Amino acid sequence: MDGRVILSKAQARAAAYAGLHEAKAARFPFPIEGRIPNFIGAEAAAQRLRQLPEYQAAQGVKVNPDAPQLPVRAMVLRDGKTLYMPSPRLRGAFIRIRPERVPPGQERLAASLSHCGKYGEELTLKALAEIIRAADEPPIGLIVVGSAAVAPTGARAGKGEGYADMEYSILQELGLPHVPIATTVHPAQIVPDIAVDAHDLPVDYIITPTETIATKTCLPKPGRIAWELLDPGDLETMPVLRELRELKWEELSTRDLLAHGLDVLFVGINPGRKSASVGHNFAGPGNHFWRLLHEAGFTPRKLAPHEEDELLRYGVGITNIVSRASRGEHELTWEELVAGAAGLREKVRRFRPRVVVLLGKNVYRAYAGLSRSAAVEWGVQPAPTLEGVIDFVAPNPSARSTVPYETRLNLFRLLRRL
Repeated sequence: MDGRVILSKAQARAAAYAGLHEAKAARFPFPIEGRIPNFIGAEAAAQRLRQLPEYQAAQGVKVNPDAPQLPVRAMVLRDGKTLYMPSPRLRGAFIRIRPERVPPGQERLAASLSHCGKYGEELTLKALAEIIRAADEPPIGLIVVGSAAVAPTGARAGKGEGYADMEYSILQELGLPHVPIATTVHPAQIVPDIAVDAHDLPVDYIITPTETIATKTCLPKPGRIAWELLDPGDLETMPVLRELRELKWEELSTRDLLAHGLDVLFVGINPGRKSASVGHNFAGPGNHFWRLLHEAGFTPRKLAPHEEDELLRYGVGITNIVSRASRGEHELTWEELVAGAAGLREKVRRFRPRVVVLLGKNVYRAYAGLSRSAAVEWGVQPAPTLEGVIDFVAPNPSARSTVPYETRLNLFRLLRRL
């Protein structure tokens, strides 16, 4: 141990804000607390950033939309480079401003939040992915982030909402390789060290008005998005994440809803495209699962897919025999179902639901170790696959099911009475 003080991110922010006030270096917008603070000398820090070889070599630079980095954004355009800006709070996608679209002398105006839309274009994630894929060199060669506080180790604290970290992971998802990260700050924002998490974005360069610090950080840059760590509300507040899930749906899945001692565990065949895109079970257009649950008496009202966690309160869980998402059952092989059945049986052994409901005859056949052509009837099966757990077979709740809705509802009502 070298005796270095390691601050929490909250402590680091507080120290930086206090330091800016003490140095009388804070400037509009006020209050600086709770934001990336603007500081006297931001223009000089931008000019020092210009000396970085990585900046000089970059064809395009991504810069955060906060006030202290406005001089950087204007400089990027003035230097004939393409400017990429994330929309504030990731409400939209990324804005690209090409220098040829900005008349000389209007760079600062074009780089401002209030006017960037006039000079730039909003890129969908699909369009940005195509730009990245088609380029011989990374179209974004340097990323400049704002910081509330930063340490010589490369550890950084933003304003506490994680947008810079998320933006970097989104670019990773779209195929951008790891690129250098720089931040422009006042010296008062530099603290000894900061405790960070695995998903936090470290910086390679700290640029102040008077000094360039190459951190040579040992901290790893975040990779792709850890979807399982996101709060379900993030998809609602950051539409760009929904767009990304739609773009990457084949690589995604849904979460299991499992708990010990469930009354009923529903087992689907696998997530469909819509469910994988939004991250919630049975979310496909017209899927009847949530309606069936309500009308059969499992829930007091019809839940929406994003409310799926509430099912655990009613003793109901959800899983799938195959976790891979697909456009339909026809894209799955029998071998996949058989392989998935082994894991499903292990889940049932571990969590011991009273009833396991196999949504589809092939789901049951694989789970029970039957042949693909074995005769199966709807409802309770004569012999349990696992002792002490009732096997119940019901049709797939998909809107494309050929089984009439009334038949499916009657089976759900029968299940409810067990």
